[in-house]
Amino acid sequence: MKRRHRRMIGVLGLFTLFLVWGFFAVGAGYFFLGSDSWAVRMAYYAIAGAGWLPFALPIVSFMSRQS
Repeated sequence: MKRRHRRMIGVLGLFTLFLVWGFFAVGAGYFFLGSDSWAVRMAYYAIAGAGWLPFALPIVSFMSRQS
């Protein structure tokens, strides 16, 4: 597979990952986070915001592979 194709597939994969992860992180925070404290909410969204990184690493690795 050409590098150009891998990059396009990777970009679409990352975009999909961002949308799905964001949807579920915000939804879970809205429905299951019962605290009204801004510090608890900020901590949750900071952790949830960084949670997509381990899932993005294989996609980026796939994109940067040599032929």
